[in-house]
Amino acid sequence: MHFIKKRNCSMKRTDNLKSIRKIDLSDMASLLSDFPQQCEEGVKIGQDYKLSSSLKNFTPSVILFSGLGGSAITGDLIADLVREEVKFPILTNRDYTIPNFVNEKTLVFVISYSGNTEETLSSYQEVLKRKAKIIVISSGGKLTELARSNKILPLGIPGGFPPRTALGFLFFSAFTLLQKLNLIKDRGKETKETFSSLSKLKEELSPDRPFERNQAKKIAEKLKGKIPIIYASNRLSAVAMRFQTQLAENSKQFSSRNLFPEMNHNEIMGWNNPISSLKKFLVVFLKDAGDFPRVKSRMKITQSLIADYPAGILELNTRGESVLSRNFSLLYLCDWISFYLAICNQIDPTPVERITLLKKKLKNL
Repeated sequence: MHFIKKRNCSMKRTDNLKSIRKIDLSDMASLLSDFPQQCEEGVKIGQDYKLSSSLKNFTPSVILFSGLGGSAITGDLIADLVREEVKFPILTNRDYTIPNFVNEKTLVFVISYSGNTEETLSSYQEVLKRKAKIIVISSGGKLTELARSNKILPLGIPGGFPPRTALGFLFFSAFTLLQKLNLIKDRGKETKETFSSLSKLKEELSPDRPFERNQAKKIAEKLKGKIPIIYASNRLSAVAMRFQTQLAENSKQFSSRNLFPEMNHNEIMGWNNPISSLKKFLVVFLKDAGDFPRVKSRMKITQSLIADYPAGILELNTRGESVLSRNFSLLYLCDWISFYLAICNQIDPTPVERITLLKKKLKNL
């Protein structure tokens, strides 16, 4: 593997708790530290939710997750986890409209953390017209009001968080409901392992763990000043997407992603020009023990073929026994990397001013 030798981010900055607090004004560190507990709460929220009688014994032809941003990634993560188990497609819709196939045989999770996402509110109205089975997940807002007016009991989750930091509530409540509906097999054992793994990682990656023993701090240092190019297999598609979006929202840093084996049929040829600019890129391979054998071979060969072009190549591996634990261990590591990269960039990871400004301008049209 090829690593960047030059250090771009002072070790003192990511090890200095006072320095971190001066940059992390909204205390993203605490939200990340609370993630393992939030996941456990998400399970309880799902267990306590009273399913409507129309959902019991219902077998959908398709499950559709409709949402945007941090609310939508739940569907992608679930699809990756159960893709080899279920006999119906699980898809994610990120739009004002919904696909034409949605009908009374479709189960739609309409998810908006704030409850005010305009695209999701629009798609919700279309879902109603198609007479699909609906589960609404939100912390409040217009979506919750609409659901209640339509006699749909919304699954309520705690409010007051940036949507991307509420993933534990969103994912594990929905994941638990799918188990309650017997649409996927029981994951009690795997969930327990996942929570144990996340708790250990919390200690390993926390701000008070020094740089030399903190993987997230080390990776963030290598990414500072570079453009991350994220590669993964289809098994880790959602984790790769989450990493990219966390780098954008937390680190305020541009990155790109692609998947194997697809990138071997096109993007691999892009590692030629412009030759001087390629040294600004740093490749991050996300790897899982369960990756298809030929995909593992493709990754290894690809690394050797492009090694001379980027500034460096890194590998991040999942850890754990179950797929659930492996995927979330890597996701949690990537979340912390995005946090420390924000510290290296000397920018508060929580505010997303450009998104807020965009919404304001749209409102004024």
